[in-house]
Amino acid sequence: MWHCHYCRAALTADTLQRNRLCPKCGSDLHCCKNCAHFDEPRNQCLEPEGPWVRDRAVQNSCPFFEMRVTADSGKSDAQKNEAAAEAEKAKEAFRALFRSA
Repeated sequence: MWHCHYCRAALTADTLQRNRLCPKCGSDLHCCKNCAHFDEPRNQCLEPEGPWVRDRAVQNSCPFFEMRVTADSGKSDAQKNEAAAEAEKAKEAFRALFRSA
């Protein structure tokens, strides 16, 4: 399955064929960060003949682009919502530590 590099929204083949932007967040889909040849930790392309791209999150015209296939997490919406709520509680507790009284 394909996902947007920015918002992690699931993308269909139809979406990839018709849209240049993610339908959820509006980020570019044909960019280095969505490519199978992009190495995220090193922030560079693994394709030796690939052109140099300054901003890896914006659309480019690289001829070696292949949409990265990512594994679906398999979590249900309820599990995702519960995890998001727990993360928000943790963030609020952290912010409370630094609030002035």
